[in-house]
This record gives sequence, structure tokens and C-alpha cells, in this order.
Amino acid sequence: MAIVDNRKDQFITSEAQLRQRVPAYPKILDKRIRPELDRYCLELINFSTLVIAAYSDSNCPMEILSAKDVVVADGNTIVLSPSIAMRLTCDGCYASLYFMVPGVGHGLRVNGVVQHHDSQLVFKIKSTYLHCARAAARSDLWNNEREQGPANTTSPMLPEQFLAASSYLLMKTMNVVGETELSPRGDQGRVVYSIGQSRLLIPERPGNKVAVSLRNILKNNKVELLMLIPETDLIMHVSGHASITENKQLLDLAIVNNKRPKLAILMDQCCFFIAQSHAIQQTKPWLNERHVRPGELTRFSKALSAHMSGEGFIGKATTPFVDAIVKKDMRNLY
Repeated sequence: MAIVDNRKDQFITSEAQLRQRVPAYPKILDKRIRPELDRYCLELINFSTLVIAAYSDSNCPMEILSAKDVVVADGNTIVLSPSIAMRLTCDGCYASLYFMVPGVGHGLRVNGVVQHHDSQLVFKIKSTYLHCARAAARSDLWNNEREQGPANTTSPMLPEQFLAASSYLLMKTMNVVGETELSPRGDQGRVVYSIGQSRLLIPERPGNKVAVSLRNILKNNKVELLMLIPETDLIMHVSGHASITENKQLLDLAIVNNKRPKLAILMDQCCFFIAQSHAIQQTKPWLNERHVRPGELTRFSKALSAHMSGEGFIGKATTPFVDAIVKKDMRNLY
């Protein structure tokens, strides 16, 4: 469809405007960010099979790595394999990693700086954060009924076809100094809407109200997407320039369960590249037998409570409240 009414008053251009639509978040959530890998982060990394990597260097597009290519040296350092170091030109640039565990909705985002050292690429950690499972739940990413391998992906696919089939993505944004952030997005049916040539709409669903991605876009409009189609090994890389819209005619395209999103990200001047992921081919994360079962991994609410309040008495007392909030969020995905 053609883009509708592009008036300036349809766009959010300041954080003050943004906070009129997205209320301020509880400041205790700042404690969810840790400066190092603790035992809960290490546990999740140990169970992960896929790692999405994003770099501030525009010459290094987002990619999916196998967890075997990512080795934890200590709580502050991750080492990427020599094969990755050989093909990446970035050195001293900001980067983010997102660890995915098959069958588990929540994931781990790690931010830092990558530097070449001998034949390896060393990732120095600045912050870690456990992401909730809402994006995976909305997209039904780890459907346990799937027992078949990846579908036949030898036939060429056009970007429009990929957009119609993709229900999950990772979005890279950067702040004013170029520090990267990765955010998972998922939705029923499709997660991105095509609204004209090289223009996309990504609805903003309910989240934790921190709105890091939206705040970044207000300062730095360069955005990248890495999109997946569950049950296939296909990925699509999308790059473009983003703005934040509250155009109701556009938001109507993304109504789910009779609920219209308050905001959406509008991407212009998009470039598309479709490929097969060797990491997905190797790890086969869609197979039901590869999924991590409930109880094998520490509950998200328990790990989050420990991050915010420690592992002592206060942390243990906090866990039931965090658990109740998480369950409420998962019941109200829209």
C-alpha cells in the first residue's frame, strides 16, 4: 500500500513526546542490567545454540553465529572464533550479542566492544541483560509441535515473500555515540508490514517501558533488522533509516486481538539481503528434540530477581512478586 498522510505531527521527535505515549518505567528496572556475566547468564549461554551478533561498524552487517563460535573466557570477556575474526574488519567498535536457547522464550543480550587480538576477536563486556519471553511468545517461535527439520529453502524468495512469512526478528539500534542495542520483536503471522517500495512498519507492542530502541532512534536513525522464518534456515538482513510514528491509519494495519499499537517504527530507504544461515543448518534449533525443557534452565523471574535484588533474603523475597508480574505480562501480550 502507499504511504498515507506524512504530516510532521504524526511523528514522535522527542523523548518528552515519547513519554506521553509510553509512561516512565520503574527505576528498579535499571538494576536488571549487570556489568558482567553472573551464574545465570553463564547458565543461559551454556544452553544456547544460536547467537545473533551486531556491530556499530556499518561494514559489518548483523549475523547469526553458532554458540560453538563463542567462548566465554571469564565474566568480562568473550572470545569469537578465528574464522569470524578473519572475515570481520571491525576493530574497537561497539557490538552486541543475543544468545538464544531453543525452546526457551527469554534470551540474553550482552553489550561491549570487539577488538582483534592475534587471530581472535575479543569481546570486552560492558553490560548484560536478560530479555523477557514476550517476543518469542507472540511469534510462537519455539512451537513444540514442530518435529520436522527446516523446510526446503532452495527456491529463491523475494523480500516481500519473506516479510509475509517472518514472525520474529532482532533489531539493532545505536545511541548517539554508536553504542549498540539488540531487541527481539515477534508477532502473530508477521512481525513487519510493507507499506510501499522500500518502506516498512514495525508495530511497537507492550514492553517494559524502558523503550531503549525507541529512545535510540530519536538520536540515531540507523536501524538494522535480522529476520527469521521459524522452521527454515533462511534469514533476511534489512538496513534503513527509522522514525517513530503514531499515524492511526498505519497503526490500523497492525491491529491484533482488536488492539491497535500506540506507536510503530517506520523504516525508509530499506535494503534487503536474503541468505541461508549456516548456524541454523548446523544447530537445527527448530527440532523438538533440541529444545531445552522446563526446569532445565533457571526460571526467568528468579534470575531477574537476583539481578535486581541480589541472591540474599531480599532477592528471594522479591522473586514471587517478579514472578507474578512476568505471568501477567505473558497473559497480556497485546
